[in-house]
Parts: sequence; C-alpha cells; structure tokens
Amino acid sequence: MPPTPETCVWFLRHGASTFNLQHRCQGCCDEPELTPQGREGARLSGERLDLEGIQAVVTSPLRRAGETAAELLNAIRAHDRAVAFETDTRLREIELYYWEGMPLEEIRRRFPEQYHDWRLRPETFRMRLTGTEVQFPVRNLYARVRSLWNDLLTTYAGKSILLVTHGGTIRALVTSALGLGPAHFHSFQQSNCGLSRLRFSPLSSQARLDLLNDTAHLGERLPKLKEGRQGTRLLLVPVDDPLPEAIERLGTALEGVAIDSLLVASPAARIVASQLFSSPVDSCAVVSELPPDTDVDRLLYQDSGGQLKQIAILGPPRILRCILRQQLRISGSAAKSLDLRPLEITFVHRPGSGAPPSLQAMNISKPSPALVGV
Repeated sequence: MPPTPETCVWFLRHGASTFNLQHRCQGCCDEPELTPQGREGARLSGERLDLEGIQAVVTSPLRRAGETAAELLNAIRAHDRAVAFETDTRLREIELYYWEGMPLEEIRRRFPEQYHDWRLRPETFRMRLTGTEVQFPVRNLYARVRSLWNDLLTTYAGKSILLVTHGGTIRALVTSALGLGPAHFHSFQQSNCGLSRLRFSPLSSQARLDLLNDTAHLGERLPKLKEGRQGTRLLLVPVDDPLPEAIERLGTALEGVAIDSLLVASPAARIVASQLFSSPVDSCAVVSELPPDTDVDRLLYQDSGGQLKQIAILGPPRILRCILRQQLRISGSAAKSLDLRPLEITFVHRPGSGAPPSLQAMNISKPSPALVGV
C-alpha cells in the first residue's frame, strides 16, 4: 500500500477591498467589496496557484473573500481540472462589533485603552456590547478556527486545499496550528493576496510552515510594512551547504537592498556573505561569528532615529530559529515548525515604540524591488 501523502493547506487573504482603501475596520462587516486592484490581485493569485495541484477551495462567506475566490478559480480551473468548492462560515473574519465600518484613526482616538489591548494584549482584548454582555473577539476567533482545523484535517487528509479568507483568520489558523494561542495573534503578518502554506505529515500531528505572506506574484516581492518605515527589519538567511546557483539567486534577490549591519553565525555563512557583499555600503559592519547563545535583543538594539534600519543575519537554520524564538517569544516546538529553506529570506520587523515584532514573510527568494533604495 502506498504511503499516505501529506496534507497541504494554502492560505490566501482576499484582494484589496474598498474598506482597505479607505483605512476602515472591516471585521465581519459585509459591505466592503474588491477594488479593481483587488480583482487583479485575485487573478494573479489564481495564475500563481494554477500549477500547485489545488484540489479544493474553501472560502469565507463574506463578499470580499467570495469575489476573490471567483476570480482565482477561473485560473485554477483553466485546464478543466475538477476543483471542489465550498463555503465555511468559520472562515469569516474576526468579529469586532461596533468598530466595524469605523476609520482606523477614529478607533485609535475614541477607544485608546481598548486599542492598546487589541495591539499589545490581544488575548485579553474585550468589547462590552451591553451592560452585561462582554465579548473577547480574539479568543472567540481562536475557538472557532480550532473547530475548523478538526474538520479540515479529517475531510481533506492527504490533499492540497486552498482557504480563501481574511488576515485575522489566517493569522489565527497559522498560529493555532503551530501550537500558539491568542497572545500571538499579531506575531505574523498577512497582506492582501499574500500566500502562506502549512504542511501536515500523516505520521505526525505537528504542522510545518514553509511559506508565509509571499506576494511575489503581485510584483511586490516583499509585503508592505504595517507599522511604518521605522525600527529594525531583520533579513534572516539560512546557510547550510550552499550551491553556487543558489548564492547567485540570493544575490539577485538582495541586489540594491540597503543593509546597515551584517552578522554571520558560521564559517559557511561568512563565505556566502563575502560573495554576496563583496562591496558593502560604508555603514555595513561585519560582525564576528554569532554564538548560539547570543543575547540577540542586546546585539540588535540600536537607535533607528525614526528611520528603518536593516540587518542581515546569515547562519545555520538552528541559530536563526533561536533568533525567531527570541524575537517572536514563541515556544521551542513552534520555532522547530518553521521550515526555513536554505538561501531564502525570512523577514522580521521590529517597529519599536512598544509595538511587538512580527514575522513579515518567510522563505522569499525572488528579487525585492520594494526594498531597493530603502
């Protein structure tokens, strides 16, 4: 009997919506619809996924997700493949009640304490609906997606499926699959039409995240900064036994990227760094090899002066996972579930000003025009 194949779950956030354009809170509000840019992003996402062997598409019932699914299904079904399609109400976005429809700036102004909890303590964030009814939106979302996971992994075992849903829902699905709870709701980023992927082995219940927030198919290459162009961005590059063609591809991806500091964590990483940064910018400082037990927070601390500083760190995957564990405050088992691919780039943004670090994207190997000249 042939072995049972792994289950592959793709995630796609809906395309840019009218509320995204207007900087308004969406939540479960069904008023927003796709913009022309959002429809184009959905079409490009379908082209990107056309050869990935998607066998089923499951979508949120909200209009912006349904419109995204309709656009991309045209591309996925272009070769007359049978692709199952269904809607699941558990894929709707987080419920934010009286915030929905409000401009984000108005929410920050009218509800400063609530907004502070939403950003920094999502596990305790609550909304009082009446004199006696209190809801915990993030906790509620995690309870909902845990129920969804139980059904999905049974129904689609051994298949490749695509979930078309929302940014908050994807973050809850990914973090819960990695064994993380509501406190990590903002630890991962998900852009409009950004693609992420989890793999589940039939021999283990442990998920592996091997792609996060890939927007290369949109021509962006790198997701936009959510917290503004400030703080520090880490570019983590795993180095094992590098092949020349892989180094060349990485060099193309890093071409024109402004690196303020460069750290290496192994002799092999030093060799790769010397090939990639043979003519570093004047401000680029090459630091001696990075010991595994380094206090990364202390090493990376620097005053950005209100500007964005970028630090490239090259080293073995185990050391980079330690850095991710420290930065994101995640468990060791969750860090092991991050399947870092050699000579591809993983981005962490440390915005400062009290905002927590976030994993922006993972395993990106395409050129990044959005970074050129930063």
